[in-house]
Order: sequence, then structure tokens, then C-alpha cells
Amino acid sequence: MAKKSSKDAPRAPLALEADLRIGAAPALRDTLLGALTAGRPVELDGAAVAQVDTAALQVLAAFSRDARAAGLPVAWTGVSDPLRRGVSVLGLEALIELPAQAGVN
Repeated sequence: MAKKSSKDAPRAPLALEADLRIGAAPALRDTLLGALTAGRPVELDGAAVAQVDTAALQVLAAFSRDARAAGLPVAWTGVSDPLRRGVSVLGLEALIELPAQAGVN
């Protein structure tokens, strides 16, 4: 049987921090750039996000745009209400494609 490479191994979702305000934006950017550089589909888990501001949402929007341009799928395994509200308030739904809320058509 052929040995699977580490590229074939399933990766755990990238869990976003609870506090995604301006102080967290540089680390978030570095983490997401690393995910882009890996050249593999990315799963993000935003379930723990309790606070988010424009700086972090700009980083997420740029990441989503760049992933799309590179042909890398981005999936969300969890989205908190604060994250969903922030994306909506800034009108970033087209860039940051969050999954539909359960029970909402």
C-alpha cells in the first residue's frame, strides 16, 4: 500500500481566536498567509469568536479573496453570532462567504 504524504493527511480546522480585534489582526494575517502558502483547502472555525472588529474582518476578507484567486476552497465549520454580525454590518458577505445559518432560508 502506498504511504500517504503529509499533504494527504486531513487537517484540523483552523480555530479563530475569541478576541479578533485590531491587536489580533497581525497574528491572524500571518496564520492565514501560512494557510495560503500551504496551497491546500482551508477550514476555518469561527465558533469561538466573541469580539471582532473591522481590522480582523479586513484580514479575513483579503484572505478569502486571495484563496479564491488561488483556487483554494475555504470552508467554515463554525460561525459565532458576533462574527456573522460583523460580516453583515460591513457588507462583506460576498467576500467572506459564511455558511447559511441553520434554520434560515
